[in-house]
Amino acid sequence: MGKPAFPAGFLWGTSTSAHQVEGGNENNDWSEWEKQPGRIRDGTTSAEACRWWNGSAEEDLATAASLCQNAHRLSVEWSRLEPEPGRWDDAAFARYLRLLAEMRRLGIRAMVTLHHVTLPRWVAARGGWLARDIVSLFARYAEECIRRLGGSVDHWVTINEPASVAGAAYVSRYWPPALGSVRAGLRALGAMLEAHAAAYGAMKRVHPAASVGIVLSTPRFEPARTGSRMDTLICAAQDWVFIGSLLRALRTGTLLPPLAGPARPPGLRRSLDFLGANYYGQYAVRFDPLLHERLFGRHVQEPTVRAGECDWGQISPEGLTRQLVRLSAMEVPLYVTENGIHDAADAIRPAFLTDHVAAVHEAIRRGADVRGYFHWSLLDNFEWAEGWQPRFGLIEVDPVTQKRTLRPSAHLYARICGSNGATASGRERASQGSP
Repeated sequence: MGKPAFPAGFLWGTSTSAHQVEGGNENNDWSEWEKQPGRIRDGTTSAEACRWWNGSAEEDLATAASLCQNAHRLSVEWSRLEPEPGRWDDAAFARYLRLLAEMRRLGIRAMVTLHHVTLPRWVAARGGWLARDIVSLFARYAEECIRRLGGSVDHWVTINEPASVAGAAYVSRYWPPALGSVRAGLRALGAMLEAHAAAYGAMKRVHPAASVGIVLSTPRFEPARTGSRMDTLICAAQDWVFIGSLLRALRTGTLLPPLAGPARPPGLRRSLDFLGANYYGQYAVRFDPLLHERLFGRHVQEPTVRAGECDWGQISPEGLTRQLVRLSAMEVPLYVTENGIHDAADAIRPAFLTDHVAAVHEAIRRGADVRGYFHWSLLDNFEWAEGWQPRFGLIEVDPVTQKRTLRPSAHLYARICGSNGATASGRERASQGSP
């Protein structure tokens, strides 16, 4: 096929998160969780991770720049910046400033996430996202970050995947605090939306022109049996709780059931300058009357790659196109902030990558204002409760020796980034045996 050109100024990058790559994070809720037997599927811990805190970040980002990437999405670690309530760590802020300065020198634009899964221990001890003062605490943290780092950041993300955090940590027992309560999960989800709104307002008061948004997980939900009324109903219910209710809340400023919290949190309406979409595939939803924690819907798709309990969906580039077109109704710029696949052998990733880039282009052709694509991830890292076993990186990392090896897909993505498009479909490239 001919080369699908993307808009001028399109951002081509990769994503990481602080706890997954920095190493040495010993003051957040995950640091103790990882040490508890059975919590991490492969028995590993984040430990040194990818040693980003101690200097490897600059080297890896230089590699990204050499591969024609012009943007990177990373997160800052709240527990480093505010190790105790109200005490800010100047040295930690200085470390992030140096990293952001190096990104600018390399020609890499920065998208910075304030909350990517982890919470400081002292916040977790107060109840985490159920704490009485969590909204004001998060807004204070956001304000301090933009005050100190704002001049070096192109785009800010308040919270990454609030529904995923609420589901894995509060509804189920997959992540800390492992409450196993649907009610707690809905309360936490409402609190995250309220905290997002408060953070957005605080950041805009400091820097009115700042670009501030939120990132949602946006899988495609489809009934497992097209003729089943129950599959269709439960599929719609899962989509509403996980995506639809959040979009409506952000658009109208109103929390509708099942979201818990104040009916109209201050400042929630239109509290986003852009929307980030994390997309890992499509779920086939089958009615299951015993599975209450997933709203009585079991995911029965047969994904190409599955790791442990991680519920990554079935590969579906078309689903990404459809979700981006759907999200365009929010009438704000869109970014694909995560899209990737667990593939240590790099056998599937080349076709996956090129087909999903083509899917983004198709969404743009259909009118979606998509302005960037961030592949997950730049390099292999600690994948939460699954440990080091899932390998998502364009760069292979040995967590013991820290040796880096570029996978063939890294070079493929470099050609996409450098040409601002793609020259062949992933299936064509894979059939030709070309990386």
